[in-house]
Amino acid sequence: MPDERQIAQVAQSVQRLAHVLNRSHAQMLDKARHDVEWSAHVVIHTLVSQGPMRSGALAEVVQADRSRISRQVAALVRDGFLVREADPVDRRACVLIPTAKARQAVAEHAQVRDQHFAAMLASWDEQDCARFAELLERFTVDLEAYKRGWADKPAGPASTV
Repeated sequence: MPDERQIAQVAQSVQRLAHVLNRSHAQMLDKARHDVEWSAHVVIHTLVSQGPMRSGALAEVVQADRSRISRQVAALVRDGFLVREADPVDRRACVLIPTAKARQAVAEHAQVRDQHFAAMLASWDEQDCARFAELLERFTVDLEAYKRGWADKPAGPASTV
């Protein structure tokens, strides 16, 4: 079990990382504010990575308002990133399916992202990068699991992150 100093150091680093990521995300969105493809990237990426789903399920997965998802989906269908097809389980409903254009957009965004990370990590050796990736994945999985019950956890100094 880590001691209080180590826990505080991790918490401060994560808080700083979140701040840097939020600023970086805001800067990227500002640069791409007129790029419909970019503004709806989360929707496209979700459908490419998780497969076809109904609009309501998509809204839950990306934690967005259904009306916002509805507007994004309409634009993405119009622009050729998504198609609507009858749900094989309930033919009255439809599922959203990413097109080849959507898959290409996701691949291009991943390539740009990876190029930025490659430049940033250029001075790291392979072992450090592999260990960091392993620990970051472990931390993310643990954080996601912990956050699911966040509201049920007692408030107080020992339970805050």
